[in-house]
Formats: sequence, C-alpha cells, structure tokens
Amino acid sequence: MRKVNMFLIMVLIALTGTTAFAKDIYVGMNGNNRNDGSKASPFRNIQKAIDDAANGDVIHVAAGNYFGTLDSGSISCSKAVTIRGGYSADFGTRDILKNLTMVQPTPEAGKSAGTKANFSIAVNAPNTEVVIDGLIFDRGNATSYSSRGEGKPDGVDSPMMNPIGTGGIGGEDLKTANVLTTQSCQIGFANTRTDITIRNCAFLNAPNFAIQGTCSSKVTIDNCIFINVRMAAIEINGGQPTQFAEVTISNNTVLFVWSRLKDLADMGYGIRYGTRTNTYVKNNIIGMTTLSGLDRARVDSDKNRETQRKSTSENNVFFLNRQADLTLAGVPLFMRLKVEQFEDAEQLTTVNGNKALTDPAVFRGKLNMPYVTGFLNASYKETTDLDRNSPANQFRSAMGMNIQGTMSSSATMYANRYPWKEALQLFGAVNGVGAQAPKN
Repeated sequence: MRKVNMFLIMVLIALTGTTAFAKDIYVGMNGNNRNDGSKASPFRNIQKAIDDAANGDVIHVAAGNYFGTLDSGSISCSKAVTIRGGYSADFGTRDILKNLTMVQPTPEAGKSAGTKANFSIAVNAPNTEVVIDGLIFDRGNATSYSSRGEGKPDGVDSPMMNPIGTGGIGGEDLKTANVLTTQSCQIGFANTRTDITIRNCAFLNAPNFAIQGTCSSKVTIDNCIFINVRMAAIEINGGQPTQFAEVTISNNTVLFVWSRLKDLADMGYGIRYGTRTNTYVKNNIIGMTTLSGLDRARVDSDKNRETQRKSTSENNVFFLNRQADLTLAGVPLFMRLKVEQFEDAEQLTTVNGNKALTDPAVFRGKLNMPYVTGFLNASYKETTDLDRNSPANQFRSAMGMNIQGTMSSSATMYANRYPWKEALQLFGAVNGVGAQAPKN
C-alpha cells in the first residue's frame, strides 16, 4: 500500500509540480528568518518564506512592510504559492484594510532594486497557480520628485515626478535628497507557464506600470485598485506565438494614469489588450487617464491569429478619460472612441452594458479633490528663447555653425504622489462596480 501511495505522489508531482501535502507558512514583523516559519515561530520576510516553500504552499503574512531581504526592494517568486496578506500579528484575524500588509520600498531600497519589479513572478510549472491576495503595493516613497517644486498644484502632496533616472527629493516626508526614480513595474512576469491570480490588492504611485508581463496560461486580476500609475495600469501579452493566453480583468478601480513623459503626449492607458491574448474586461471603473481607459491598438502580425483573438468589454464604467475611453489602431495613428461608440468597434468581440459615469457624487469623500482638480487642469508648455542677432549667433552663422537658443518646458502636474491611505477608501466606493470591500 505504501508503495502505491508513493507512486501516486510521484505521478502527482510530475503532472502538476505540487505535492498533496501543501503546508502553511507564516511571516510577521516580529518573526526571524532563522525560525521555522510556523505560526508560533514565523519568518521575517516574504522572500524567505518563498525560498522555503514548495509549489502549492500557502504563505500567511501579518501587517507590516515587506520589500525584500536586506532592503533589496524586490521580491522574487519562483514557486507556485499563495500569498495572503492582512493578518493580525498573532494570525488570529484577517482584515486586509485594517492589518495593512505593505510592499512599500524606502528610497534606499528603490535604488537597490534597479529595474527589477517590486514583485517578480518566474514560475514555469504548468497546471500550477500563483495567488497574490491582500497586498498593498506603493512606490510613493521611493520615487523622485522635483526638488524645485515644479508641477505642484495647491493641496497636492508632492511636486511632479521627475523623469526616469533623474534624482530629486523623496521619502515619506519628501525631505530625503538624491532619491532616484527607476523604471520598474510593481508586479512583473516574463513568459510564465503558471496561472496567476491577483486579487484584493492595491497598486499605488507606480512610476512604470502596475502589472506588466507575458504569460502562456491564465491571468486573473480581480477586485484591485490602481491609483496614480505611469504608462498603464495593466499590460499583459501572450507568451507563445501559436496559442492565446487567457486574461480576465474584473471588478477593479483604475484612476489617474499618466503619460510616458510630462508632455502628456503618449501612453497613459488604464488597461491594454495584449497580443496573443483573449482578454475579458468586465465590471471595472476606469477614469482619469491621460490617453484612454482601454487600449486595443496593438494588432497581431499574423492576420489569422488576429481574427481569432477575443477582446471584450462588458459592464465597465468610464469617466473623465482625457482623450478617449477606447483607443484602436487606425490611420494615420489611432482611432479614439467614447463609450457610446463601443458598439461600432469591430475589434471588440463582445460589447455589453458599458456606460459613462452619470453621477460623480458617488466619489464624494472618497477622492482627494486637490488631486482631481490638478489632474483635470494638467497642462504642458514649452518656451523657446532664440536671438538670431546675438553676437554669438552672428559669429556661429558666419562660420557655418548652427545657431543656438534655449528652450524650457514646464508641467502644471505630472504623476504627483497620491496619499496612499486615502486611496484605500476607493475599495467599495461605488456599490456593485469596480473594487469592492475585500472579503477576508
């Protein structure tokens, strides 16, 4: 009998990459990485728990701030585990919005992370799943803001975000000097073969995507909030040229998505439909993006695959997206549609129940109004000072050299830090659509 059982276990491991004996692992701020990871003797870091885990294990994380061992600013997940935040210190109760489980790097950790994602998923075990449930990702303290105070509307927490790779002020109190903004997403994955589920999470103050990756299986993003993101909140592409990944994006709230640069000219999408994916977008709130709420401008180079691709939009609510609610590929560049025109978009295989927000008062007391006002009034300008008759330029002209002038640019607001605690009020802000209060 024992031989048969061992044979079945070996078959199970071979087929799924997991064992039938998944264990619970515990992580707490009062833990120690030399402990055994039990409830009575928890680890101190999520990274240590992942390293100690096997596929299928469940990691329970108490309230605190966890951003990698030795202040690395990055957590790497190479196991198909479930990570559940929101526990009290003794793991007796779970409340995601009370026992806040943060991934909130310091300025020093932000520098050391470099271009690594705050949470990287690298699992290539088919028929397994990575679950991230109840974590709050915030890059606001590890981002560089203008030390000159540029682009700070009245009442907004910080000046504008500096360009990627540029140093400035930062930290919790905005008094730390030489903080560097790095171009890395908050959750990233590259051609994973495991299913990925991300639910009941918050993604705040992301200077380069919130969730970005390529996947060859299934990705589900459900009941999350995305507040103040640069580039796009969600961008997922399929990882295989001959098959489609399945991506479901449902019940999320996506607000304040900024463009690539302070000129507000390109990028700035809520959700992007990736190539080589069947992407189902439903029951989300998507508002206040600098370009559009949804982007379906990417087209598969294989025309046959493109005709088979499924992209849906059902029961989503849109408001105050600066240029469009949906962007499509077009001539010469893009077609920009409002929600009322979605029925005409042949690229969307299913369209049903989408609408514009008719009563902004539902957000009263839930949104930071100085931030809203600044976003709605955000603008960019360039000023050129060129004196062709200056002695220096007359000399350059006579010598066949290029004449010179100066150009200055300014923005009234750009990717300024949003108060992260206020952002959590957006869970359940609108009953029945967007992110609801997380179930514990």
